[in-house]
Amino acid sequence: MRERLKQIPPVARVVLGTVFVIVLLSVFKPAAETRDVTEHHDRVRFVLAEPASRSPQIQLFGRVQSPRAASLTAVVTANVADIPVRSGNRVSEGDLLIQLDDTETALARDRAKASRDEAKAQLQTTRLRFDSDKENLALEQKLAQLAANNLERLESLRGKKLVSQTQLDEAEEAKARADLSLAQRQLSVSDYRNELVRMEARLASAEAQLKQAEIDLARTRVMAPFDGTITNVAVAPGERVRPGEPLISLFADTELEVRAQIPERHLPAVRDGLLQGALTASTTLEGRTLSLNLKRLAGDAADARGGIDGLFEFAGGVPSAALGRPITITLTLPARENLLALPATALYGLNRLYLIDNDNRLQRTPASIVGEAMDGETSLLLLKAPELQGGERVLVTQLPQAIVGLPVDPQPAPGSNADKPTQAPAASDAAGEAP
Repeated sequence: MRERLKQIPPVARVVLGTVFVIVLLSVFKPAAETRDVTEHHDRVRFVLAEPASRSPQIQLFGRVQSPRAASLTAVVTANVADIPVRSGNRVSEGDLLIQLDDTETALARDRAKASRDEAKAQLQTTRLRFDSDKENLALEQKLAQLAANNLERLESLRGKKLVSQTQLDEAEEAKARADLSLAQRQLSVSDYRNELVRMEARLASAEAQLKQAEIDLARTRVMAPFDGTITNVAVAPGERVRPGEPLISLFADTELEVRAQIPERHLPAVRDGLLQGALTASTTLEGRTLSLNLKRLAGDAADARGGIDGLFEFAGGVPSAALGRPITITLTLPARENLLALPATALYGLNRLYLIDNDNRLQRTPASIVGEAMDGETSLLLLKAPELQGGERVLVTQLPQAIVGLPVDPQPAPGSNADKPTQAPAASDAAGEAP
């Protein structure tokens, strides 16, 4: 045996010895000490479920607007003479906003007045001519009759050869001239009504042109159409403006309202509330809390994306606010039954809550968001959880690994309805599946 070992090369003998030692150590090593594994319990906070009638509140984002906002434009072509107001100034109805140069419009007014006076004189001349034509018509008829009698007498003498042919021709010519003059006079009298209508129409047109010229002259003074605040002045003194060009803008600051879009999911509750009366809302503006009332919904939803605009009016008087200013509104909806008021940390995945059962393990129950509510300065979610009857322990701590059956160490949330020494926590045996 020894001879065979001697025949093995030294390197191989070292390797074999090392393997043998390792085998011996693995076989005869002492057993490792074992310890029982204890289950880990996360410390969590809970509140007791209290379904009750609550009024949901929703946050809306709106802008201040005015139902009466005007952008005044030029009506005449003129130069800007004076602008006594500036953007931001408050004005009263009838105040002068812009004075345009009235030289050109005054000349146009004078021309229109001259045309009116001329038309009035022509109308009077027509009436006088008619009176004269009526008097002369009888004379023309008499002259025509005399000329006819003279011609008839000369024709009878001509048969007796007592007058010459020349005298007869002259009598026929006189009769023809008398008949022509009578016809013209008769036409003038008969056409009086038409001529009178033409003259009266010309006078009416001239008076209308004069009135328009006076209106244009008055419009060189741009006046405030209502009490309000100036938002923009688009021109400067010396600038020449033409009809239709913008001059100045203002809005009625005593009739401010707020327009905010109401999400589609809240529209049924809002419509029901409006049928019962105005819905109340509130906002904070420049450090003051202001009350509002939702008066109506917009009639046009063409620009709405997922909702319809609501129009709010200030309940305690209109504050000083810039047009178009963005504000946040808290709208209170009609009360609904069996709603839970819980912190946002209680909701998982927007559709479920976790309860703590008698064995201090998590169980799941469905829930849906109805709105929000304010508890002092704390915002709470109002949730609808149809499976809860009241008294169940609701988890309000966010656990990333929350699953059904997870053991926890529950503690009442400080200041909550569960944070009472004499309160016995109610248990829920609701079962569910892991999400």
